[in-house]
Amino acid sequence: MVTRIVLNPIVGTWRLTSLTEENLETGAVSHPFGVGARALVIYEANGYVATIFSTGDRKPPIAAQATDQEAIRLYRSMIAFAGRYELVGDRLIYRPEISWNELWNGTAQERVFQVNGDRLEVKSVPAVSALTGARTIFSLAWQRVT
Repeated sequence: MVTRIVLNPIVGTWRLTSLTEENLETGAVSHPFGVGARALVIYEANGYVATIFSTGDRKPPIAAQATDQEAIRLYRSMIAFAGRYELVGDRLIYRPEISWNELWNGTAQERVFQVNGDRLEVKSVPAVSALTGARTIFSLAWQRVT
């Protein structure tokens, strides 16, 4: 029998299974990217991460170059960033170096995480949502791909 020692339980590729947002002022829970939201996140052992999210109903532009309206719709239907991450206890801290939203670059994005087998659960700390502008907590569930 071979024993596998895992020092970093999130290394690998994960596929999103659920994304919800709780409005802390109203208590309302929503699916900001729809019930069919799609995402992948890849955590490397060297501390790098890359992720992209999109709405489940994201539509391509009509032509190769998107119109202004199409570009706005496409921008608002995704989240993407890459950079560094670190684990500190049950905290997952992202440090985006490049992202779809320039405001995120150079910041620290703190989350709380838990791994149960091939399932990763991540919650944001309370913050103003880049999607809705309200003070919220995001909850994400991921299934391990690799």
